[in-house]
Amino acid sequence: MRDATGIARRGLLAFAATAGIGAARAQSFPDRPLRLVVAYAAGGTGDLVGRLVGEALATRLGVPVVVENQGGAGGAIAARAVSRAAPDGHTILLAGNAIFAILPHMANVGYDPVAGFTPIANISESQRLLAVRNTLPVTTLAALVAYGKANPGKLNYGSSGIGSTLHVMTEMFRREAGFEAVHIPFRGSAPGVQAMLGGDVDFMIDTVVIQHVQQGRLRGLAAVGDRRLPQFPDIPTLAEQGYPNVRTSGWQALMGPPGMNPSTVALLAGHVEAMLRDAAFVERLGRIGVVPSYRSPSQLADDLAEDTRQFGALIRSAGITAE
Repeated sequence: MRDATGIARRGLLAFAATAGIGAARAQSFPDRPLRLVVAYAAGGTGDLVGRLVGEALATRLGVPVVVENQGGAGGAIAARAVSRAAPDGHTILLAGNAIFAILPHMANVGYDPVAGFTPIANISESQRLLAVRNTLPVTTLAALVAYGKANPGKLNYGSSGIGSTLHVMTEMFRREAGFEAVHIPFRGSAPGVQAMLGGDVDFMIDTVVIQHVQQGRLRGLAAVGDRRLPQFPDIPTLAEQGYPNVRTSGWQALMGPPGMNPSTVALLAGHVEAMLRDAAFVERLGRIGVVPSYRSPSQLADDLAEDTRQFGALIRSAGITAE
C-alpha cells in the first residue's frame, strides 16, 4: 500500500510538474516576433487579409509579426512549412479551406490536412463574383454559357492556383453548365486579374474582381455564395441562375503546427475574436470584400472535417484533377 501510495504521489508530482512547465511556456508566449506564413501571393485578397491580421496581432501581442508570402503550389508550400515548424506558436499559417479540404484530394502535398495542423481560429468568409473581361461579347451568365457551347475550347478562365477553391468552384460551374474552357492557373489572384484586365483571361471567380467591376473595368455576371453581394444587389447568385449544386464555401483561418500548447491556441484565438469585434478592423476587411466570421478552434476543426468530406466527394464525382 505504501509503495502504491508513493507511486501515485510521484505520478501526481510528475503531472503537476508537466502542467507547470506547460503553463510557464504559455505565459512566456510570445517571447519573440511571430512569423505569419500567408499561403497566397502578394497583392491578392488573402495577402491583404494576412497583412491586416498581422498588423492587428502585433498590436495586441506586443511583438512584431513578420508576414511571409508563400503562394506556390496552390499554397501547399506554405502549409508544408508550417506543418513542420516548432509547435511553440511563433510560426502560424493563414490559409483558405482549399489548402486543407481540396488540394490533398488532387495531389501529394506532403502534409496531413487534419493531423498536420492545430486549428486556431477562423477569420473570414469571402464574397466572390464571377466576372468577365469587358471585351468578351457577353453580358449575362446565360450568354457566357451559350458562347462557350458555341465556341468549344475557345474560352479560358483564370484561378489563384491549381487546387484552389476558386479553381474547383469554376470547374464545377463549367462542368455543370456543359461547356469547354481552358484553365489558366496563376500564383495568386492578383496576377490572374491583371491578365484578365489585359485581355488574356476571359473569366474568373474571385474576390479581387469586385473592385474592378465597381470601377467598370470588368463585367460581373454572378454572385458566388449564398446571397447577393451588397455592392451588386442586381447581380443574381449562381443558384438563382440555375446552378445550385456549385459548392461556394470559402473561408480563411489561422492554423498552427501540430502539438501546440492549448493555452497558446486559446490566447491567439481570443485575440482573433477580439479583433473581429473591432469596428475599424471589420470596416477594413469590408473594403476588400471580406466578411468577418469568427470560429473557435473546435468549430474550425469541425468545419475543416466537413469541408474535407464534401469537397473530396465533389472532386471525385466531377473527375477534377491537378492537370
